[in-house]
Amino acid sequence: MIKILVVVPYEELYTQVREYLGTLDTRDFIVELEHIVGTSDRYIKQRDADIVVARGITGRAMARENPNIHLVDISISSSDLITALWKGLDQYQGNKVGVIVTDVGICDSTQLKDLTGIDLLVRKAEDENEVYAAIEELAAQGATTFVGGLTLCRKCDALKLHSIHIKTGVEAMKRALNEAVAAARSLNRERTRANLVTTVLNNTEDVMFALNRHGLVIAANSQASLLFLGNLENSLEGKHIDDFYPEASWRPTLETQVESEALQTIGSQLMLVNHSPIMVDTESVGILITCRNVEALRETEQKIRKELSAKGLVAHYHFGNIICENQQMKQLIATAYKYSQVDSNVFIIGETGTGKELFAQSIHNASKRSSHPFVAVNCAALPEQLLESELFGYTEGSFSGAVKGGKMGLFELAHKGTIFLDEIGEMPLQIQAKILRVLQEREIRRVGGNTVIPIDVRIISATNINILNRVQNGAFRQDLYYRINLLNLKIPPLRQRPEDIELIFRHFVRKYASEAGKTVPLIDPQVIPIMQSFVWQGNIRELRNFSERMVILNESGVIDRKEVETFYLFDDRGIPQEQLLDKNVEDNRSVGASSLARQLKESGLDRDAFAKSIGLSRTTLWRRLRNE
Repeated sequence: MIKILVVVPYEELYTQVREYLGTLDTRDFIVELEHIVGTSDRYIKQRDADIVVARGITGRAMARENPNIHLVDISISSSDLITALWKGLDQYQGNKVGVIVTDVGICDSTQLKDLTGIDLLVRKAEDENEVYAAIEELAAQGATTFVGGLTLCRKCDALKLHSIHIKTGVEAMKRALNEAVAAARSLNRERTRANLVTTVLNNTEDVMFALNRHGLVIAANSQASLLFLGNLENSLEGKHIDDFYPEASWRPTLETQVESEALQTIGSQLMLVNHSPIMVDTESVGILITCRNVEALRETEQKIRKELSAKGLVAHYHFGNIICENQQMKQLIATAYKYSQVDSNVFIIGETGTGKELFAQSIHNASKRSSHPFVAVNCAALPEQLLESELFGYTEGSFSGAVKGGKMGLFELAHKGTIFLDEIGEMPLQIQAKILRVLQEREIRRVGGNTVIPIDVRIISATNINILNRVQNGAFRQDLYYRINLLNLKIPPLRQRPEDIELIFRHFVRKYASEAGKTVPLIDPQVIPIMQSFVWQGNIRELRNFSERMVILNESGVIDRKEVETFYLFDDRGIPQEQLLDKNVEDNRSVGASSLARQLKESGLDRDAFAKSIGLSRTTLWRRLRNE
């Protein structure tokens, strides 16, 4: 608590000072009254007060010996001096009068002589020794009466010299007390703010300290003391940064007013050091330096990712996980990476199993939102009522079976991150309207709630159907379509990128063999053209399942043509892949069986080269030629 010490200039003022203090609100302060004369070390040094109200040499001595004390001076005015002079006017009898004060500005000796007819000799004195020296000097010049404070009067009494005490008026005393109380309130506010800042600084694990323009530390937390001084108790305040951290690069930030960040080794620790300008209006007045331990940052990130992963709110895949040699796919990845660097909505089109979520997760992990949640929801897998409550959450009692206290929705869980709306084309119209509002207003309202909740979420949506047909049929809102389709990606099916089939197949074979603890089987080169002739209705997902079955059932250590033809020519519906292939080739390439023999003859190629040139496997080509 703030302590105010009032040094009453003379004892007669005690009662008046106490009475006036009683009219002021001093509940937040401690106020003590004392009567001190002179500048004795016993009374002056090491005072525990925050604010001292004192007069003359006593006040100046206390301020000098206690630099942290705020001094409120009880001023002596010209009228106080004139009042004192008039009291002894009949005693001077033409003799000189010595006036000894701490502020000679209140005494114009020429004007006072014209006013009173007294010959005044004026000297300044700020401590007892100067008072004594001034008395001796003025006495030697003929002064027989001395005017000043209580210290002067007591010294004159000891020397048998006549003195007159300048007394402070009651109004001057009241002004000083009012100023002291105002200063106490201001100091209390500053201390509260300082304590709050100190508490905040010391409750972070980061090292933080602030510099003024000259490089002196004006504030620092205990972590900074521990890092640079090796002791929590010592303080960096008042030290120059060059004395404890000479390699710091703070001056460029001060000059450019641009925040900077760099990795530096401080002591034995690798730190991420951030320099931020402290601005007042448009001027940089200092620098805030924050040092974060890189290892601690890694541990924190791992903890966050572990917690998000436990909730299923983390993206596991990156662009490097997309296996391809196809030029169209490579261009698609480059485009998707560009999309990741902005915050606009992305719409992904592709058949089932082409990797739409793989692209969505990769975009999230390459974006500035990568450290925040990734939430995926299949819009076609949930009924309308359940989908609404899952997306937007609900309040307690909003419907039968609602969890007590309500539940946070997926949009809220994705705050600062990304939400992936898969199969958005199957979303009910009523939910579409609410999604449109989220895109427009960046806020949601829980089911049964009456308050809006602001959110910051990037939306990536995907579909495997022709959504424009649904727009034309009124099953999908046109305004929502244009909102989600700002940036789009169209992922080609696997049958249009045959050069990637071998790469992906070998990847999955190695993966599942490792997981099963089996030796990775060899792959007969004749298998690849056969696989490239498949339609792969399920795309990458179907190829993945195919690879896993192949690894599990393989006993010979070699995946050969016979195994493929014997066991894996049927898809999950029991339809022979060759039948699907026939239809696909006829629909997409318009290669008729009746013209194959003629085309083969005209090409001048052997059967293997010709089959490859028209995108057929050798087996399929031979079969069709036999059927002509």
